[in-house]
Amino acid sequence: MTYRAWPVFVALLLAAAVPTGAATLTLLDDVGRSVVMNGPPDRIVALAPSNTEILFALGAEDRIVAVDQWSDHPPAAKTRPRISPFSPSLEQIVKLRPDLILAAQGSAEPVLPLDRQGVKILVLAPRTLEDVYRNILLIGRIVEAEGRAKRLVDAMRRRVAAVLAKVRGAPRPKVFVELDATDPIRPFTAGPGSFVDLLVQLAGGVNIAASSRTAWPQFSLEELLRADPDMIILADELVTMNPQTPQTVARRPGWSLLRAVGRGAIYSINAELISRPGPRIVEGLELMARRLHPDRFR
Repeated sequence: MTYRAWPVFVALLLAAAVPTGAATLTLLDDVGRSVVMNGPPDRIVALAPSNTEILFALGAEDRIVAVDQWSDHPPAAKTRPRISPFSPSLEQIVKLRPDLILAAQGSAEPVLPLDRQGVKILVLAPRTLEDVYRNILLIGRIVEAEGRAKRLVDAMRRRVAAVLAKVRGAPRPKVFVELDATDPIRPFTAGPGSFVDLLVQLAGGVNIAASSRTAWPQFSLEELLRADPDMIILADELVTMNPQTPQTVARRPGWSLLRAVGRGAIYSINAELISRPGPRIVEGLELMARRLHPDRFR
């Protein structure tokens, strides 16, 4: 297909997707873009696992025509056509005739050219739990599920409040959360600005990477020895590539000198629950708090 033919091709495929006479809805996304919807969308592409999970939680799964390649929850999400969020085929997306793309900050740029062709693109880039709540309510408004969205957010708020009440006043252990040990000499962890860092704080812990310069730093053994965490949380035990267990971590050269390893305080957690800013992020907080303060959750 030639470049000149592309806009015509897009326009023809999208024409049927634009409702006539529908009430407009003006929205502001997380990066400050104003998006005008011509009525509720019927065909949605979700380019982040969290966006997919929100749509399912709100009962809007019938509107999903495609998801990103990592959307795997609930299991029904795996049955949808899959799109690479960082190198998407725009032609593939257009053939799906979406009237809305729910993107994340990292997956928005490649699909923004479709905005000029009439495809509505909403970028969701939450940084706090309040942002997550707001996005759920926003999507609920878009898909005409405002009541269900409010009930979901209210339930999430109650669960978070229950965790905060239980860990209030508890000692705050120093925590190292391992995300990726492809290089076990310098594993990746989560620093400031990440949901992992936020959840450690809310769960009553101190993230030893909280003062790092980036959100995803690597830590050497020397840095770990200086910080000497009380606890190690493994978010990479369930990964397909190079999974780690408490036993493999304890056998790493020099790691036996760490307080957490000596105490056997190495625990696993499902990475999806602490990194996807959707409805299950509260479950991640609850699990993190149980790991850090098991005595408060008996």
